[in-house]
Parts: sequence; C-alpha cells; structure tokens
Amino acid sequence: MERSWWWKAVLYGLVTIVAGLYLVPSVTPEEALPAFFKKHFQKRIQLGLDLQGGLHLVYEVNVAKAVSSKADRLASEIEDRLKKDDKDAKEPGAKITGLSVSREGDHDIVLMFKDPTQTSAVNEAFMRDYRNQLDVVDRNAATGTVRLRIEPDLVDEVQDYALRQGIETIRGRVDKFGVAEPTIIKKGADIIVELPGLKASDFDRIKSIIGRTAQLEFKIIDDGNPYMKKVAAALPKDSPIEAVPESWSEKDSGQQHDDVYLRAKNRADLEKFFAGLTGELVVPQDREIGYEEVSAQQEKGTAAPDKMWRTYFLKRRAVLTGEYLSNAEQTWDQQTGRPEVAFELDRQGAGLMERLTSENIGRKMAILLDDKVTSAPIIEGRIGSRGRITLGGFGDPFQMQQEAKDLVAVLRSGALPAPLRKTFETQVGPTMGGDSVQKAKFSMYIGAGAVILFMLIYYRLAGLIANIAMVLNMLFMVAILAAFEASLTLPGIAGLVLTIGMAVDANIIFYERIREELRLGKSPRSAVDAGFSRAFWTVFDAHVTNFVAGVVLYSYGSGPIKGFAVTLLVGIITNLFTSVWVSRWMFELVIGRKGAAPATLSI
Repeated sequence: MERSWWWKAVLYGLVTIVAGLYLVPSVTPEEALPAFFKKHFQKRIQLGLDLQGGLHLVYEVNVAKAVSSKADRLASEIEDRLKKDDKDAKEPGAKITGLSVSREGDHDIVLMFKDPTQTSAVNEAFMRDYRNQLDVVDRNAATGTVRLRIEPDLVDEVQDYALRQGIETIRGRVDKFGVAEPTIIKKGADIIVELPGLKASDFDRIKSIIGRTAQLEFKIIDDGNPYMKKVAAALPKDSPIEAVPESWSEKDSGQQHDDVYLRAKNRADLEKFFAGLTGELVVPQDREIGYEEVSAQQEKGTAAPDKMWRTYFLKRRAVLTGEYLSNAEQTWDQQTGRPEVAFELDRQGAGLMERLTSENIGRKMAILLDDKVTSAPIIEGRIGSRGRITLGGFGDPFQMQQEAKDLVAVLRSGALPAPLRKTFETQVGPTMGGDSVQKAKFSMYIGAGAVILFMLIYYRLAGLIANIAMVLNMLFMVAILAAFEASLTLPGIAGLVLTIGMAVDANIIFYERIREELRLGKSPRSAVDAGFSRAFWTVFDAHVTNFVAGVVLYSYGSGPIKGFAVTLLVGIITNLFTSVWVSRWMFELVIGRKGAAPATLSI
C-alpha cells in the first residue's frame, strides 16, 4: 500500500482514540473512573434544563433607575467641572460662587448659582462637551437656575445598555457559582435565566446572588431639615410607626443638631406611610427617604422586637457610586468580630470621595447598598480611596460570613446597571427530562438502525463503509461536545438525529458517482478516485450552505434553537471529515495497492 495510507491510518486512529477518551466521562460514573483518568479527562456533556431539570427565572429590569443613575454621574461630572473652573479662575468676575447641584425626576439636573449672572457659565461652549447627552431646557437668570435634561436618544441608549450589561453581569455571577451552560437571554425589557442541574438546596442562594443589584451609593443626609419634624407631627395615633428624637453635635465646631426619625418593625409600613403623604408633606423631588435595619434597644417591661427599620432624610443625588470600585474583599470588625466588606476606589472615585467628604465634614453620609442604608457615619475628616461596608443583618455569624462572601463576589463581578424584579419562577423537575431523553434515544436508535439496514442492503460492502463512517461521525461529534462541555438539549438530540441523515446523504452522492464511473468501464480504483474527486464540491457546497444556516440560527436564536444550532454546526464539520477523507481511506484499504487492485467493487 502507499506510504500516505499508513500515515492516514495512524492519524485517524489517534483521533478516534482521543475522541473515545473524551467521551468516557460522559458515559461512565465518576466513581468508576481511575484517579489518573479523572485528572486528565474531566470534561463531560452537560444536560440542558429540559433534560435534567433546574431553575427557570424571568426578571424585569428597572431601566428608569439606570437612567437616574446616569443623571447622577453627569451631575457629579458637571459639578466637578464648574468647581474646577472656579478654582482655576484668574479674573475675580469669572469666579463661580455658591453653586449647588440637585436632581429632579429621572431625567433632570438643576444647577443653582448664588450669583444669578453666573448662569452664563453654562454657555454653548460648555454644553458642546455634552452634545447628544444633555439639553438646556430652562434658564432663569432671575433665580440663578439652569435646568438640564437628558436627551431621549441617550435615555434609549442607557436603557438598552442596562439590559445588555445586566445579561453579562448575571452571566459572570452564574459562572462563578459553577453552573454549566446557563441560558441567559433578553426578551423585551425582561431577562430570562435558565440554570440546569442545580440542586434544590442551591436555589435560594443563587437567586439571591443573581437578583442582588450590588449598587453601592454614597449620599449626604440632610439632618436638621424641618421636613422630618412636620412628617412626624402628621403620624396617626394608632400608627405602627413611632417618631424618635435624635440629637448629635459636630466634632470640631460642637454645633448641636436636633432632629427626628421614624421607626417601625416593618419597612413596608414606612414605605406605605410616605407614599400616602400629600400636599407639602410629599417628599421633595431632590430628596428621598433611606431605610436602615437596626437593632432596637430593649426597654424594660416591653416586648420590643430585636430588629427595627429607621429612616434617613437623604439628598437624592448620589455623588459617588460603586461604578468607581476597583476591589472588594471580606474583612472582620476588630471590635465586634462581625464580618465586613472592605472596598477600594479607583483614582477618579478617590477624587470624588475626597471632595464629597471635605465639603461635608461634620455631617452624616449614608452608605447605601441596593437601596438599603448599611451605615451612616459622621464625616470627621477627608476620606480617600478606602472604605468598608458594615453588614446590616443580625443572626447566625456563619450565615453573615457567607453573605459577606457573596457580596464580595457580586461587587467584583460588577453591579447590575439597574435593579431586577423577579416576575416569574418555575422549577423544572428531572422526571420530565428523563422521559424526554428516553423517547429521544428511542427515536435516534430507530433512525440509525433504519439507515444502517438500508445502506447494507442497497450498497453492500460500500454500505458497510458508510455505516462505519457514520458511527465515527457520531463518536467525533459527541466527543467534541464533551470537550467543550456543551449543553445537550432536546433540540440538540434532534440535531444529532439530523446529522445521521446528513452523514449517509454525503456517502450516497459519492457512491452514485462511483457507480456511474464503473458503468463507463473504469477500474474500481479509477472509479473511486473519479467519484470522490468529481462529487467533492457538490458535497462541500451542501455542507457550507447548511453551515451558514447553522451560524444564523446560533447568532439570532436563543435557548433550544442555539442547542440545535450547536449540534448542527459540529455535525457538519465531523460529517465532512468522515464522509470524505475517512470513507475514501477505507475504500483505499479495500482496493489495495495500484498493482493489486480487485477487478470488481461491491457497491
């Protein structure tokens, strides 16, 4: 035989052995595999949600919050720029004095100048840097007010980004949890998450990790504002909410502050109360109510609960957010021994923190995580790039430690650009998957058996070659799926069945061409060479066409459609390899050397 035949034999043999090794973990129980084998061949085919059960979740994205956060960042940027111009101003008349920046609604930024004439600082040259982002919708020289509004195109862009980034963030969190082949797709304003193979004991934890927005915000508390005293006076006598007086003094000046906050056992009671206020008691647009879970002081003779919720009157705009985080890690409070989360800000975030704290020394700053106040320390001096988050929960220390670890994980993977609200949840049981697998296997066996029988009867020895090529095709395809730890779904099994037909179809094209060459009186070797050479491009073009269709299905499909597309694409590649090169090599084995070729060919 020719020397190239032996090289092909070695190559095809090695490929078959490697494919078999990759397939072993998927068909053999893990405990039955030797340690050496498990060390080098660990990957296996993963079953999809429809085959082994799991969790199906649908989340609605609060895109309005994403727009509001974008407005906060633009407001901080504008304030930084104007105050920097203030410091760099050389002419006394150009100096900006008494600037305050506030937020109203989700789209508006309000600039208030102490000197009304300085509204001219927000001129055409200034706004050029915010082209396609902000518009000046109102300028009142009498009151020194300039109102800016986010452009509609930017609003659409931020909302679309919130959905796309939400998908990537969720994917990062799920990957760290170790879920194989999750399905995470966008549908309208919703994100659909399918997690196959989860244990029931892991459901609650992973739902908590996925849904945790991890939005870290720093806001100044407006202590001493008369608003809270007016609200406290409006409390009904039978209300489950109580007003608690609070007083504190600034560290350096010693100035005394008297204030009041509301306290209740349930946060829902507080939120319902503020939502029902009318008239002058409605929360101002540039302010909001923050809620913190605290430990209630036990009073003698009362049955006060261990946990209470208290309010803070906050400035609405977040000057600094978790967008500027560069690192997070779990630490321990040296005094209480409770777990905490230490964080570090990047260079830009450190600059914003220094400005925020230096301008508000003596005031309180609330640290909010997912719209919940975790702590509200008094700013006693300028703070740089480092800080810490005190966990607000009470109870099992091991549970709190796990909560701290999960928080570090979500902070490192990035905050969700907008909060999520779970709108649908269902648990798919493995029983349905098992039944489906059995039926799919049965259909695949019937299809394969029918094809094998037909090829043997119609093409005889050549049919045997086609059947061997088909078996090798299935082996290579499943091995590739195992090597990439692909997820096999019911549509994926349908792709396997389709590949069986495609594998035989390519061989039929070659065989009919070989028969034509034999009818013309050519020898078996010449007929095989001419048949494979002349029919190759017909087979190749058909495979390329199917491959393009598979790419389109994978690119624009979702869930089950992608599962079908994956097996189709892999099957096309392996089918081309086995039906063209492996089949021709086996024909060369049957025909033998050029000088010893048989006079007839069984086809």
